Amino acid sequence: MLDELWSALIRFTEQFVVPDWGALVGLLPVILAVVVILYLTWVVYRFTTAGPTRRGVRRLPPVAPAGIHMPGPSFAPVLAAFGVFLLVFGMVVGGPWLWVGLIALVITLLYWGREALRDYDHIASVAGEHAAVGALPAAAGTPPAGVHMPPPTFRPLLAAVSLTLLVAGMVIGGWALWFGLLAVALVLLGWLRDAWREYAATEAADRTGHLDLGGAPAWPRAIFAALAVIIAGALLLSSGILPNSGGGALPSGGPGASDGGAGGGGGGASPAPSLPAADVVVVAENIAWLETSITVPRDRAFTIAFDNRDRDVPHDIVIRDGTGAELFRGDVTTGPSIVVYDVPAIPAGQYPFVCSIHSNMTGTVTAQ
Repeated sequence: MLDELWSALIRFTEQFVVPDWGALVGLLPVILAVVVILYLTWVVYRFTTAGPTRRGVRRLPPVAPAGIHMPGPSFAPVLAAFGVFLLVFGMVVGGPWLWVGLIALVITLLYWGREALRDYDHIASVAGEHAAVGALPAAAGTPPAGVHMPPPTFRPLLAAVSLTLLVAGMVIGGWALWFGLLAVALVLLGWLRDAWREYAATEAADRTGHLDLGGAPAWPRAIFAALAVIIAGALLLSSGILPNSGGGALPSGGPGASDGGAGGGGGGASPAPSLPAADVVVVAENIAWLETSITVPRDRAFTIAFDNRDRDVPHDIVIRDGTGAELFRGDVTTGPSIVVYDVPAIPAGQYPFVCSIHSNMTGTVTAQ
């Protein structure tokens, strides 16, 4: 009884002392998603329970002259980021793209500098030659009538959700990456639109004396619905439930290449491409192995014909022993593609094989 209890304790603690790093790496996206969801839940809770109480000592800023306020939203940072992207892209690709990226970055920075000089000239024209720190009016206890901070917004929360989708797309690949980019672009454009409206309202307050920002924001149901559609579409396309564009995966019906291509039963569909000669065949389709159990010869090298039928999705084959140590790791291949792995000899027994990119793809190799 005590021996069994001690053995169970040892097996439990070895998961932390000598963990399966491959499995942990595969769980990283799930762990990050859980952390982000918990953080967003905490932020939403704080946001909904925040009261009107003002804490701390209130800072009394000096009152700026009439007509002077913070610069409005600008496209210059967006254009500068695009210029930096072109420059980095040119460093990777080389050739004329490097010069294109350098010229684009210089042009966007000059545009940004022109906007800054225009803001400075505006301040100088309004405040005149006496727009120095010592010439500002004394500190006031309250801001001018109708002037207050911008109202709260859900855009930072939506941006965090969209960035989570983008990072998940980088891990999963394929359609999920494009949907993540679409979600980020959707949220950032909405954020820029909100900032533009606030600036327009501030300019109107300079003329009317009252700043009307429309009250507290409502829950962004339309944005949440759009993000839900994006997530559902990415999951459906990445899982293979819906066909990918442009031909999709190779046909999976029938025995496939393991029959050696024999037997020409007539039919309307075109036959699947023949696989190269190999000891065993492993097929990946719809983010899963078609065969989760394969048999290989023991104590001698063998070959695996790996048929990756998932379009734009990377896969590989990793064989481990009972302790989690790698016996073989194949190169990552993006579908649709067919590669042949040369696997060294392994002793008789059963060994798990997995895809190191998708932790749900597991199978068993039997050497006999």
